[in-house]
Amino acid sequence: MAHPTPPPLSSHGVTEPNTTQITWSCIPISLAYWEKLQLLCHSEKELKREGYVIKPLDAAQIRSKARCMRCGKRTKGRANLYSKPVSVSAADAVNEHERPQHLTGDVNTEDAIDEESLSLSHGVPNKKQASGKCSYHTSFVQNKVFTCCGQHMSTAGCTVAPEHTMPRPDDPVLQEYWQYHPTPPIIPPSSGTPDPGRNSVPSTRGSRKRGSSWDGRQQQRQPPSTGRQNNNHRQHHEVYHNPHRFHAIALDCEMGVAANGDMELIRLTVVDFFSGAVLLDSLVAPSVAMAHYNTRFSGVTARDMREAMKARTAIFGRDRARELLFRLVGPDTVVVVHGGSGDFSALRWIHPRIVDTYILDAYTGVKVNGGRSLQNLCKVRLGIAVQVSGPQTRGGVVAAGAGRVQSQAHQTHTHPKGKGTGHDSYEDAMAARELLAYWASHIPDD
Repeated sequence: MAHPTPPPLSSHGVTEPNTTQITWSCIPISLAYWEKLQLLCHSEKELKREGYVIKPLDAAQIRSKARCMRCGKRTKGRANLYSKPVSVSAADAVNEHERPQHLTGDVNTEDAIDEESLSLSHGVPNKKQASGKCSYHTSFVQNKVFTCCGQHMSTAGCTVAPEHTMPRPDDPVLQEYWQYHPTPPIIPPSSGTPDPGRNSVPSTRGSRKRGSSWDGRQQQRQPPSTGRQNNNHRQHHEVYHNPHRFHAIALDCEMGVAANGDMELIRLTVVDFFSGAVLLDSLVAPSVAMAHYNTRFSGVTARDMREAMKARTAIFGRDRARELLFRLVGPDTVVVVHGGSGDFSALRWIHPRIVDTYILDAYTGVKVNGGRSLQNLCKVRLGIAVQVSGPQTRGGVVAAGAGRVQSQAHQTHTHPKGKGTGHDSYEDAMAARELLAYWASHIPDD
């Protein structure tokens, strides 16, 4: 006798695993729901334990991030870290535009490869600290081959130096590269003119009034107009006048590998947590030289990046991407991610209110069969398949509580990358949103 098919989850429009269409939930907008999200935000201790940066790096921490300017590896000893750069012989010297740039430089999309086909312990510096001699190439990569020795770009260096060449401890490029930025405060326009059609939302439970309505964005009360406050505002270049910020967003990033071995932001996707509307989804052209775009996992190819840069649809640089993000969020915005420490690091972003569904699932104390990957948790908890091979059809957004229903309208969203393999940051952001909705549904309304 065949086993009966289990009923679908009541709060989600779900599809069977391994299907190619996903119907996302439309989460009801209410202050009570937002307060549930506040309860699920993690403490600084939890975030730090999971690898999040919770305060700007100090000088010593930034110095520890320094890499050899020749081979791109980090050193173990403090003596090596602070040693003066060794001189480069005439035979080793090459033009600056020919040498792989480790901390800054133009994006070389011709030399950056698509697949993660090379060992990161050879052609691309790995994250392990190095000691002893420095092995490096003196020239650049052309057609995936070093022009100095004719060897494939995955091979070890053809030149050996007695020690590593480290940047100065006070190198401004190094300091800027590893500068983390807290979410700036919200400063309304001096005129105090409200946004037409939007209501100011009280931020505390005690001040909530029956019948109040809101739309998922938050407003900050007009601060006292004092000369000191205005002066501080002029000095803070990341304080934005737009008073409206979304109360909750879901976010996901895709990263490639820079020439120095660090992960570099190449795509940013932000969706409104409640409506599921896409707020930002774009490729990010790195401001550093790239080794490859990690296409196997990111889904972004060198061709995608070249075309986006040519069409000027890409965001130029991580700093600009973060600036656009700061126009959508405030310090009280709940940011939903899954295993998001790498995403925040790629953005060089510090935020106080984070819900990481990877951490959240561990609260049960029960080990999930198959692990806590986004793909597995969506399959186990929600009965939906994400991160499957091939292009996927995006289903519409249905009301929470509707169960398995036919969507009346489908969301149309043009993805900034081609139809390659790899993850889709839009899908991953929506999947993290769906997981959080699942856990929020277990919290009583009263």
